[in-house]
Amino acid sequence: MTLGSAQLNGTTIAPTNAATAADPVEDGVTVITALDLLAHRWSRPVENEVVKWLESAEIEARILERIFGDAESGEQRLSLRVDDVPALLNEYERLFVGPGHVPCPPYESFWREDVPVDIRRSLMGPCSAELRTLYAALEIEVAPAMNEMADHIAVELEALAYALSFDETIPVARQIFFQHARQWLPRLCRAVINEAAHPFYRGLGGVTLDWLAYVQRYFETAREMQPETP
Repeated sequence: MTLGSAQLNGTTIAPTNAATAADPVEDGVTVITALDLLAHRWSRPVENEVVKWLESAEIEARILERIFGDAESGEQRLSLRVDDVPALLNEYERLFVGPGHVPCPPYESFWREDVPVDIRRSLMGPCSAELRTLYAALEIEVAPAMNEMADHIAVELEALAYALSFDETIPVARQIFFQHARQWLPRLCRAVINEAAHPFYRGLGGVTLDWLAYVQRYFETAREMQPETP
């Protein structure tokens, strides 16, 4: 994955200090696991990464069942095989990387509308610096070897999952979700649904929208995390 070197639910992060783990209710565990799974699904689908996705299929099914009431619709939208790797890589490059026109840049800076007109649809906007500050508060950083920006969707989701895993960093999680993720991910997901040729990415866009709604309900109903939103 994209953050540092220690392990959280199979992702790689780099905390520079140990924190005291929270003892979350079942919904909290569901939210953390769902975000971690999403972070993986939005990362580059090289073969060893896709193998990890397949190995987590049972966990994903339980999460889908809890969020949707049954797992079948979500499983159908996210179904894939190792044989799909070449097609997934081609589609990932076309949608998110280039060369040429990139229909769905996976960066918050590109999708934010609450910025001056002259920096809309550009990269490395103000939100990138804000996220780096929040990551510093979590004592994590983007792994240099990944050569990725702080506002990439996979990085942001992984950091959010990490922040929710500890009592003392829940306020940072709230900032990442309400001041960042909620402000742009729906736009990206709708663009991916419209632009993707591969059914996996169309499904991923829809599932992410559904999972984000579940995460927001969790924030809004968990008393200790009641957000101060506008």
